[in-house]
Amino acid sequence: MKLHTHFMVDLDAVCSVWAARKFIPGAKDATVEFRPASWNGEGMAENDFALDIDAGGRGMKGEKGEGGLVHSCTALIIAKYASPADQSALANLIRFVDAQDAHGSAVKFLAPEMNQKAQETFGATGLNAVLRALQATHPRNDAIVCERMSEIFSGMLHAGRARQRAVIEADKAEILGDGKVAIVTNSREFATNDMLFENRGVRVIVYVDGHNLGVIRHGDEPLRMDHAEFRAIVEADGELNEWFAHPAGFLFCRGSRKAPAENPSKVSPRKLAEIAVRLLA
Repeated sequence: MKLHTHFMVDLDAVCSVWAARKFIPGAKDATVEFRPASWNGEGMAENDFALDIDAGGRGMKGEKGEGGLVHSCTALIIAKYASPADQSALANLIRFVDAQDAHGSAVKFLAPEMNQKAQETFGATGLNAVLRALQATHPRNDAIVCERMSEIFSGMLHAGRARQRAVIEADKAEILGDGKVAIVTNSREFATNDMLFENRGVRVIVYVDGHNLGVIRHGDEPLRMDHAEFRAIVEADGELNEWFAHPAGFLFCRGSRKAPAENPSKVSPRKLAEIAVRLLA
């Protein structure tokens, strides 16, 4: 099997190649042929795919949707071949590729309310900018660009799946104080805290992760995690000099993923949670 797409790949073309290899049966090890955008499909075998290119009517191109919007080749592949769970995991990527393909600037189309400087910043550092940076680093080498971008897309799929697992972890957290405080024990997913903060309305999380113990707050919660009452319970157990207080007040901990603790804390996670409940009330 061969996958055909056009020279000087754009975001939809390179993402389509990745999606085909990832989801189309038998395409995992397919070779990629780069063609002029005007190629008529001559020489295509029966089980080949032409992606983001017309190929004399044999290719997969974007489709018109409501309001005339274009659904990308990437979206077509994922809708047809990926599982519902992976379609959900990739929903943001598909939305970005669709917008970039249809409007030339996903950032301006998806976030018109942002001011010009913000749009310029996100436009210069977003997914399409990463593609253009790789093309500048590897000029006229579509094969290398596809391989490098494929690593990024695979990472986004793994991250999307991890967020789905984080939803399950968040459901298992112990919730206190009318839903404002959670105790999370030995979380395996980075997104679990985000799920609790953004989707469940939690304001403060007490985490226990192996020997690590800490309190962390939602980004817009004003309560400092090194509040005097938190410090007092830590000091009572003789550990105050072992705890780290972030200068901005959003984290107070003895051990984290960046700096793991080597032995368990004497401080009770439940007492930290009860203090948080009281302070938030």
